[in-house]
Amino acid sequence: MIGKLGNTALQGMQNSRHSMVRSAAEIAQASRPGDRSNMTRAMVELKQHEHAAKANLKMLATANKLLGSLLDVKA
Repeated sequence: MIGKLGNTALQGMQNSRHSMVRSAAEIAQASRPGDRSNMTRAMVELKQHEHAAKANLKMLATANKLLGSLLDVKA
């Protein structure tokens, strides 16, 4: 159970990273005035992916803490 939680968190972090790279590339390519709406959308998405990555990081930390507590109880 705890292992699945950690794996889910890691997968979520990888997905967030991939999406952040894609959004950053869209921002970098938006140099024309008509691309401003695309850049704005990409900036909002970048921030959303940042929050998702932070949430997954907290979930991973919690899974590690739970695993440590479980090992302490069994020891």
